[in-house]
Amino acid sequence: MEARNDALGRIRVIVERVESTDARFISVVTVVGSVLHRVLSAEKTAHGAAISLAQQTQLEQMRSELSMLIEALGTLLPRQVSLEKVAAKQESSWWFALSEATHILEESIDQLSVLVKQQQKGSAIRDLTALTQRLLREHYNVLLEQARSYLDG
Repeated sequence: MEARNDALGRIRVIVERVESTDARFISVVTVVGSVLHRVLSAEKTAHGAAISLAQQTQLEQMRSELSMLIEALGTLLPRQVSLEKVAAKQESSWWFALSEATHILEESIDQLSVLVKQQQKGSAIRDLTALTQRLLREHYNVLLEQARSYLDG
């Protein structure tokens, strides 16, 4: 959790340093915001279908991290996204909700990977995207661990 908080802090610093008129940066932040919105919705759905308090607690922490990340992107996003504004699908099966969230995280990580590769090394855009990708990969690993625990009984 501490490493993820460090990533959030680093993202805040990057956003504060960049000019709010940097069109390339704002374009990438908009894509990142869209990706985070989709992931947040999937994690919210999984939270609603969780079958244990431990799963709910872990998913709540992950949702909170994404919400803080979106807040850190702040005014650079065309519209604010928060936990309250992100709709969750109704899914009664925790396994299906978990599978969907894992799939969405995997697609999102791949999408951000393409963005990272297209940016100049050491640039604010690349750093922001790479840190976001790393955070989503950690979320993906948490969900995989939940699935393993469930299957192992």
